[in-house]
Parts: sequence; structure tokens; C-alpha cells
Amino acid sequence: MPIKFSLIVPTYNEKTSLLELYSKLVCVLSPLSFDFEIIFVDDNSPDMTWRIAEDLAKNDKRVRVIRRMHQRGLASAVISGWVSAQGEILGVIDADLQHPPEVLSEMLGRILRDNEVDIVIASRYVAGGRVLDQSLWQVIKSRLAILSGLILIPQIFKSVKDPLSGYFILRKKIIEIDQLSPIGYKILLEVLAKCTYKKVVELPFVFTQRERGKSKADWKQCFLSLFHFLRLKY
Repeated sequence: MPIKFSLIVPTYNEKTSLLELYSKLVCVLSPLSFDFEIIFVDDNSPDMTWRIAEDLAKNDKRVRVIRRMHQRGLASAVISGWVSAQGEILGVIDADLQHPPEVLSEMLGRILRDNEVDIVIASRYVAGGRVLDQSLWQVIKSRLAILSGLILIPQIFKSVKDPLSGYFILRKKIIEIDQLSPIGYKILLEVLAKCTYKKVVELPFVFTQRERGKSKADWKQCFLSLFHFLRLKY
């Protein structure tokens, strides 16, 4: 029986990028030799991103939409998608086109070729990975996050170069939903801290700057991340 892949796409006010993202994902995933589904999890976006996703679902049975009316947050949206997912392999990608869908082919290839690999991370910080055109604020934010992680939870930040990546795939069997209670955006960090897995592989990718819409990363998210680090430590 073919392995099924469930890709979770959390969305909030992403109507300007959704159709292009969908088109690119279908182009990457359709040639692969197994079934897949794309699950958009939308937090009742004021710009009606959910409506565009629902229109896609009407025309493509591989697309499903979860519209959350009273919940907010990227990490909890991912968990909502995981609960609903039918695949043996789960993936997470941002909707803003900063994560290149083309990398998914190599990520899936690595996890399918090696039964020891349970998590594959698209990494900005391994050889070949990089971030394009970072502002000074983005550099400071990133360096502070990594420094805080090295101090508070060094066992993770020393073994994985990019534990704060929002672009990764994993085997569903390693997830115990009841154990996960992430704060803010950093769902991968929660998985690395709480789940039991064999091998983690990091593949390089180029993180591009957002061309449309507005970033959700602000000082509030920085403080939430710090609180998350502290909670995982203690």
C-alpha cells in the first residue's frame, strides 16, 4: 500500500500567496510515487484566506481545509492538522513562499530511503543553507534566539543546527499529541524536546524574504519563544 504524505500549511492572512503556493506544491508532489494530501489550517483569517483554500478543496480532493474559529497560533494550528492527518509521514511548510516547495522532494527521499531517519529538517544553518537579505532586526532576533537556546536547552541546540525551523517532515509514529503543548511558532522545538526518535537529518535551503503580506514575527513572539525555552528546560 503506498505511503501517504500529509502536508500541513498553517495560514493567517495569506490570500496573496496561497494560489501560487498550491500550484508549486502540486507540481512537486504529483510526480511522486505515493498519495498525498495538503491540509490548510486557517485561523479564520480576516482576509478570507480560508475561502480561497475551500475553493481549492472543491476542485482537488487532495486538499482539505480546517477553519479554526476561536483559536490562534501557528504551533497549535500545526497540531490541529496533525490530529486530522491521514498520512504516515507529516510535513509542515509556511504559506508565505519563504520555504521553497522544491526542497520537499529531497526531504521525502531521505526519510523514505532510510528507516532510521525519523525527522528531516530544512535548515538555514547547515552548509549550503542561508537566509537572504536579512534586516538588522532579523539578525538580532535570530542570534538572540540561538544564544538563549544554547544556554537553556543546549542538548537540542548543540545536536541540531536549526531546531527553530518551520519547515520539516517527520514520521507520524513518533508523535504523541497529548505530550505536545507548544507556545507561539516553534513546534519543531517541542517535537525535538519531547518525542522519541532515532535519527534527525538536516538539509540546506535558502530562506527567502517575504514578498507579499505581513510577517507575524514581532517582539511578542520573541518573548513567547523565550518562555517556551524556559518551560522546556524546567
